[in-house]
Amino acid sequence: MFKIYFPTNDLSTVVFSPNHQYVATASADKTARIWEFTNGKEITCMRHEGYVYSVAFSPDSKYLATASADKTARIWEVPSGREISRLTNNDIKTVVFSSDGKYLATTSNDGTVKVWLWRAEDLIQEACNHLTRNLTPEEWQQYLNDESYRT
Repeated sequence: MFKIYFPTNDLSTVVFSPNHQYVATASADKTARIWEFTNGKEITCMRHEGYVYSVAFSPDSKYLATASADKTARIWEVPSGREISRLTNNDIKTVVFSSDGKYLATTSNDGTVKVWLWRAEDLIQEACNHLTRNLTPEEWQQYLNDESYRT
């Protein structure tokens, strides 16, 4: 077993990954951190602009969601810590993935619960489902710069 020490006692939450390889912490120091479960070694540190209230692993343990006082929920790749998605709302307090990992639910101080699609491919599909025509290649480039054009 191991011990993780935070000298300022700023921890707000700690969670285990479903695959039991990682532990994640959220802190008032505006960070979320991922640690190796077997030895307590810090793998990565992800930064927000405000207090990090909550963290949650995706069911496959490939992603970590964070909720922050900076009015964002963010999805990070595990273990690299690369930001994958950013969702903006009121002061987001908690995050939780759906059992299939497709959705992220958030709670806010205003008493709302929001359910979000967060993967780029799901967001694109949802947007395309609401269009009455195909986007032109120029429109696609303007709105979906990094994604390959589809009709």
